[in-house]
Amino acid sequence: QKGLSAYLQTKRDAFPRFFYISDDELLSILGSSDIENVQKQIRKMFQNCDRLLYKDATKSIIGMRSPEGEEFKFDNPVTAENVVEKWLSEVDKEMQETLKTISKHAVFHYPKTNRIEWLKKELGMVGLVGSQIWWTWEVEDAFHQVKKGKKMAVKKLATKLTTQLVDLVDNIRTKLSKQNRKKVNTSIIIDVHARDIVDNLVRDSILDEREFEWESQLRFYWDKEAESIKIRQCTGEFDYGFEYMGLNGRLVITPLTDRCFMTLTQALTFNLGGSPAGPAGTGKTESVKDLSKSLALQVLVFNCGEGLDYKAMGRIFSGLCQNGAWGCFDEFNRIELPVLSVVSTQIRSIQAALKLGQTKFRFEESDIKLDNKTGIFITMNPGYAGRVELPDNLKALFRPCTMVVPDLAIICEIMLFSEGFTSARILARKMIKLYSLAKGQLSKQHHYDWGLRALKSILTVAGRLKRENPEKDESVLLMKALYDMNVAKFVFEDKPLFEDLLNDLFVSINIDKSANKSLFKAIKEDLALNNYMALEEDKQGHKVVQ
Repeated sequence: QKGLSAYLQTKRDAFPRFFYISDDELLSILGSSDIENVQKQIRKMFQNCDRLLYKDATKSIIGMRSPEGEEFKFDNPVTAENVVEKWLSEVDKEMQETLKTISKHAVFHYPKTNRIEWLKKELGMVGLVGSQIWWTWEVEDAFHQVKKGKKMAVKKLATKLTTQLVDLVDNIRTKLSKQNRKKVNTSIIIDVHARDIVDNLVRDSILDEREFEWESQLRFYWDKEAESIKIRQCTGEFDYGFEYMGLNGRLVITPLTDRCFMTLTQALTFNLGGSPAGPAGTGKTESVKDLSKSLALQVLVFNCGEGLDYKAMGRIFSGLCQNGAWGCFDEFNRIELPVLSVVSTQIRSIQAALKLGQTKFRFEESDIKLDNKTGIFITMNPGYAGRVELPDNLKALFRPCTMVVPDLAIICEIMLFSEGFTSARILARKMIKLYSLAKGQLSKQHHYDWGLRALKSILTVAGRLKRENPEKDESVLLMKALYDMNVAKFVFEDKPLFEDLLNDLFVSINIDKSANKSLFKAIKEDLALNNYMALEEDKQGHKVVQ
């Protein structure tokens, strides 16, 4: 066993992404270095890569495909020969190099192409980062114009951004392929935030790029000397990671998210960890994941429990350091105290090496590589049984950031907006009101959920209904989504109450209980076939549909 562990350790040091899979999985890869065998574990090793694309005859790997079906081709195909860790390291390197080249071309062609066509042509992650680079340039250019005497430059930019946003929303209402819809949808979410920032700059008369209002935003630059993308916020500067993200969607950015991002980037600037804390459902883990998507870095989420010992933690840290990935340790205060004290020593040694700018350092009795993009984040739920208070020497290694329940109205509004709804603001308010009333007035059941996660699934359904019936009244569509998604889970006495609440909020609109006509017909025929009695108002039909 000891010999086997040492052997696997050498393989993991050669290709650090092997740290993210178990010993058995690693042995199955090493046992047969066939590409199909590696495919099974590829999702665990790369952030959002579902398959490696390869040519059977030459055994050369030519590109990657994401779970959403988006794919890109490598500039230089990698031959899958010799030892697995060698060619996988080359795949890793080639992914970053190719994405860098693609990004460079995209940023170059942006001003010369129609924006929406450009977005659809480019990869999802490249489209986002490209438009953010140009947005940063446009804002700073507007500041320079103001200095030259064009007083209205920032205002003009604000108008231009609003027009761009309206174009995107118009576009999402047209018939789009699944991938393009996802691209436009995510672009709307990012663009809404970009427009709001510029509106605030106009409101507060900010006319200089050195003002804190602008410095505190996440700003993207193409650095000509480094031939790469740099991201700046406050005093920190970060390298873009070029980890392939596919089309994995983005969060709606609220003022709270902004503040959380600023705390986390400042922590990274000083080589510390970040620690968002707050009740469940406030987006602690999601915010860390979303920031990593902005910086195109791999993030691994670990659920901590009593089972984690210092050896397992050491192995995880070792992988993160060598790969330059982020680790997000959920519910960190569930780890037992004796383990926490060792963990604090491990984290301190990593942070010390980062501060000294070392590329190699001594960790757990062996010398390992250190990538300066590494970040360690912990999230905690305050005061539950079975959670320990963190020792002070560990607290000192993390920047705390308190998360509160997010502003649901903003999130609903922007998500409805990105699904193509015009009257998003009014509908979002009605939706939040309905949920807060339902929470207070309906009976308390274990399976009722009136939180952010439940809202998200309703918004997705509403978006689908909107695409299927673009001409129909939006209130009717949202009402149908709210009714269909909730009615199945109610206990008998809550159903009429919920219907009353719906009717109060959506005045003079009848609840659309209609389901698929052919489905209803099939249900009726089946009932007749088995000699069941048909109840009035198609009660059985509605129950089956639910």
